[in-house]
Amino acid sequence: MDKKVLIAILAGCSFLFSGCGVMFMTGAAVIGGTSIGNSALGADGGDGDGGVPGGTVCDPGGEKLQTSVPGVGQYTVTEEQMGNAAIIVHVGEKTKVPDDGLVIAIMTALQESQLRNIDYGDRDSVGLFQQRPSAGWGSVEEIMDPNYSAMAFYGGPNHPSPPNPRGLLGVPNWQQMDKGSAAQAVQVSAFPDAYAKWEGVAGQIVGRAKNIKCTDVGLSGDVGKVIQAAKSQLGVDYCWAGGNAQGPTYTSDCPSGVSKGFDCSGLTLYAYAQVGITLGHYTGDQWNAGSRVGTYSALKPGDLMFWSTDGSVGGIHHVSMYLGNDQMIHAPRTGKTVEIVDHVSANSYWMDQWIGGTRLLKDSGSSDSGSSGSGSGSGSDSDSDSDKQTDDGTD
Repeated sequence: MDKKVLIAILAGCSFLFSGCGVMFMTGAAVIGGTSIGNSALGADGGDGDGGVPGGTVCDPGGEKLQTSVPGVGQYTVTEEQMGNAAIIVHVGEKTKVPDDGLVIAIMTALQESQLRNIDYGDRDSVGLFQQRPSAGWGSVEEIMDPNYSAMAFYGGPNHPSPPNPRGLLGVPNWQQMDKGSAAQAVQVSAFPDAYAKWEGVAGQIVGRAKNIKCTDVGLSGDVGKVIQAAKSQLGVDYCWAGGNAQGPTYTSDCPSGVSKGFDCSGLTLYAYAQVGITLGHYTGDQWNAGSRVGTYSALKPGDLMFWSTDGSVGGIHHVSMYLGNDQMIHAPRTGKTVEIVDHVSANSYWMDQWIGGTRLLKDSGSSDSGSSGSGSGSGSDSDSDSDKQTDDGTD
């Protein structure tokens, strides 16, 4: 059996039996209204100038907020939506809800009502969060008041209708949950997976409502663009050999019912294409692009991270992107979607496979920067069989 095929099979088994265990972020401090996690404060054993954390909320600028939402397409936030979002954010600030909670609230309202204060919905659901009077959220008149409905969603000491239903602050360990699951814990929706796709645009909305400019917190230049491009694909399905410079694509290896998706190198290829850097659709090409980052603690936001089955370059089977704050974003494996993994350095599954990183951007906060024009990878945006054997190896 070809060595590369064997490595791919072994890597696949490793992923399948590991369950790709995800760990969740805790311990974030709030400085000047911006969530700053441990690594930005130098608590991850690094040099403390890892740039803005991947979870920081900020306004990317422009007359209108526009981004791509997985499964929805290009999305523009209207003035009506922004006005309602401002109320939700300001109510949360009065209750001292951290930024993660504000993002969860906006994600929820985007899914439930498209951030419109509507007087109709499923059964007796009304308002921004589609709360039901029959479920104890309050009267129709109360729920149609955005200030009231936001307070009810957050719950906690200012919950207008205690004890039931519980708001976000009443959900045990909500800050350790992924944001979509936290939203579901409050809403108890028939579509529990529907909230996650809104996380990227929700973070931008919160940033604008709080007047936090991305340039003010360091998420600027090509680093910010690359990270935002990757995060805009959260929730997109995994397809082996999927993805190109334009976004997710269909391949014959997409699971049944999946129309398009990314594999690991397809996602990173797409993200870097948004700043004019061409990467091959192959982990080997991407490993050889840019300059080497030898230690985990030296990573900067936007760096590519590589994982090997046996500690050798030949054993590399997976690539992800570092976001800062000990987080990475990646397309994991068949049956999964693009996701953010927290506390990577504390996860033995990942760190046992860590082999190194590459740096492609000059504005990543390091003097040993790599190319800023085009990557040095020799591959192309192909979905060839050889790419599929060597690229991800996680099926």
